[in-house]
Amino acid sequence: MAFVIEKKLKNVMTFYYLMKLDKKIPTDRAFIRKRQGKKVHELMERAYKIPFYRKRFDENHLTPDDFHTPEDLVKFPITTRADLRLWMQEEYEKNPKKRKSWTILSTSGSSGVPLKFIQTQRESACVDANWIRVLMYAGYHPLRGKLFSFVTSHKKIDPKKGDSIIQKFGFMRRKVVSEDNCVGDGIRDIIKDLNEYKPDVLCFRRNCLVRMALYAKRHNLKIYKPKLYTPVSEMVDDMTRKILTESFGDGLFDAYGSSETGSCIIQLPGEELYYINSDTHVVNIYDEDNRLTDDGRVIVTTLFKKDFPFINYEIGDRATSATLDGVRYIKSIQGRVNDLVKHENSPETSALYLMKIPNGIVGIAQFKFIQESYHDMRILLVKDPNNNAHTKEEIESFFRKKMAELFNDEFTLHFDWLEVIPPDKNGKMRCFACEIPDEAH
Repeated sequence: MAFVIEKKLKNVMTFYYLMKLDKKIPTDRAFIRKRQGKKVHELMERAYKIPFYRKRFDENHLTPDDFHTPEDLVKFPITTRADLRLWMQEEYEKNPKKRKSWTILSTSGSSGVPLKFIQTQRESACVDANWIRVLMYAGYHPLRGKLFSFVTSHKKIDPKKGDSIIQKFGFMRRKVVSEDNCVGDGIRDIIKDLNEYKPDVLCFRRNCLVRMALYAKRHNLKIYKPKLYTPVSEMVDDMTRKILTESFGDGLFDAYGSSETGSCIIQLPGEELYYINSDTHVVNIYDEDNRLTDDGRVIVTTLFKKDFPFINYEIGDRATSATLDGVRYIKSIQGRVNDLVKHENSPETSALYLMKIPNGIVGIAQFKFIQESYHDMRILLVKDPNNNAHTKEEIESFFRKKMAELFNDEFTLHFDWLEVIPPDKNGKMRCFACEIPDEAH
């Protein structure tokens, strides 16, 4: 019964936390630093009482008094997915009576093995409130605005159900569709729904938005340009940004985060830098020796999670950053640390170098590299229907030249031209995949 009541109160808790969060990005950097430092200390005091983290404090001769700034977190050990997987499993097995009051979530597995993690109702309310305010940063009004989104694995909303009583009165309106329909001629129906609904905000995965844009181009369909739209769950590269802005307009805002951390970084339309949600997160950038740097691994700490906090969590991506008046901003998010090209007789190299190749030529709408063996690289390409500056042969020649500059004659290239590149089984689409088993290296 207590669990039922707690779940019913979740919307109240979400509203409560929303009221406490920033609704506009603060500009007073002295205030940002002071508040973030205070929250870091409060989090570490709480973590000191959690056995999983207390052991890490003790092993490194640390106490909460060692942490008063975001930079102080560099003293604390890195937390990996493997660490969290073991901790969450132990908590689940030790606390059978608490399981009903927890939400068990899972990552998509795009970085390897999916991570199942525990979230309390309070933490879930914080995550929801955080996402609402991210939309508000970009200009969305949660009561008056109209949202057009997809069904996620975390929000089991039935697209067939009509509006709630609140929505029928014109508040918190949303239309939810299944991304399973975003294939073939099903895309036409989604575009039709979009054009009829005319939302203020459009939230789909990046690969689905690209498929909609390409379908509209090929079939000369008009597509509604919402005030705001965000490609969630996947990073936006320069080529994708161009395709999206041509079809959906200039309202693109890029919100970065993960299932386990919530949304933590946002780039507003027209802005060059990404802002870190300083009241809910710390995002530091570490080099390979776990020292602070401006270009390296993304390390996230959730300031709002007090029951199952993620401290110095290595999310698996790389980024570049700049620090202004003591406040870190993100310049670019570059991709997965574990996207590695494997070589037969030499160490692995980052696939990030491959990602830069398509930016050097126009006329491509989508791309994906698949390493099939130590000497075979398959390149999937989709032609931009509205850009005939280069032929397919010229584009292939450009790729061959750039690949030779990177790897000499190590790879035989195989090109596949498609109408659209399908997403992976988890719904996402990564731009690089290696099919060589780890044990083969």
